[in-house]
Amino acid sequence: MSFAAFAKSLPPSLSLVGRTALVTGSSSGIGRQTALHLARAGANVLCTDLRPEPLGSEDTAKSSRTVPTHELIQTLGGRAEFQQLNVTSESEFEAAIAKSVSFGGGRLDILVNNAGITKFSGGIENEPIETLDKMMEINIKGVWLGTKHAIRQMMKQDPIAFPADLEEDLDDFSDVPPSVPLRPPYFQQAGSPIATVGRREGDVGARGSRGTIIQIASVHGLIGGPSEPAYCASKGAVVNLTRQVATDYAPHRINVNAIAPGYLAGTAMVADISPELAKMRPTYWPHQGTARDVANGVLFFARDAPWCTGSILPIDGGTTAR
Repeated sequence: MSFAAFAKSLPPSLSLVGRTALVTGSSSGIGRQTALHLARAGANVLCTDLRPEPLGSEDTAKSSRTVPTHELIQTLGGRAEFQQLNVTSESEFEAAIAKSVSFGGGRLDILVNNAGITKFSGGIENEPIETLDKMMEINIKGVWLGTKHAIRQMMKQDPIAFPADLEEDLDDFSDVPPSVPLRPPYFQQAGSPIATVGRREGDVGARGSRGTIIQIASVHGLIGGPSEPAYCASKGAVVNLTRQVATDYAPHRINVNAIAPGYLAGTAMVADISPELAKMRPTYWPHQGTARDVANGVLFFARDAPWCTGSILPIDGGTTAR
């Protein structure tokens, strides 16, 4: 089934048709799977990366896995474009945000700050300052820039209903006056009888969001990862930046959340590590996760979680449960 046909088959509560997403680091790994999943659900996707081709594609026989993400989405019947983006450049990020708005018909509904790098050093005593500088430059400065300029754009946008808010009630609460009607668009919704709901002048307290920002952090932003002090520091910063921005912009109806992936097969988090290091990084589930598991988490925050903000979601096979 083509992406277009699949999106049309979805009920409004699961559809991202008419929404626009920008995904950083979209050419490979988590970013690629995220862009594909968003596009299949109907979103217009601006794919951004240093280059459109997947990592390692030059050494691999031609297949769908070597096709640039935006081209694959187009071939499958979705809507996507590519924009080169160095996430450490503020001017390039501003240009990418502007292109996503133009491409998406005037809105940026979803930003996925995914681009990042990792580095094993063997411990802080052996880690050069250049490694710390690079980790912070890409892993946190890139997220900070994307968040800043997405917030600026989203503040200009009217709130609209999350897909999840378009679902009919599954239970009958007819004996209790509903405080928040679900079906009408935001501007048609009645005010809430709860006095503390509306925080901005003229905000009636009805449901709606100006946009959602999803950071890709790491389990090593929540727990210590062996041999990665600079990486852990950078991802810990992503986690707390997420919480801080979420609290500032919740009254403005902008959702800001993060996913903390575990050790995913086929990604840099598990590539080229020694058996000794692997033993220090247990995953309790019987198999490793994949980028697809994280992409499904992105879909949760993008369409199913209108009242989630400041949340950090581990997708890690139980790693952080220890």
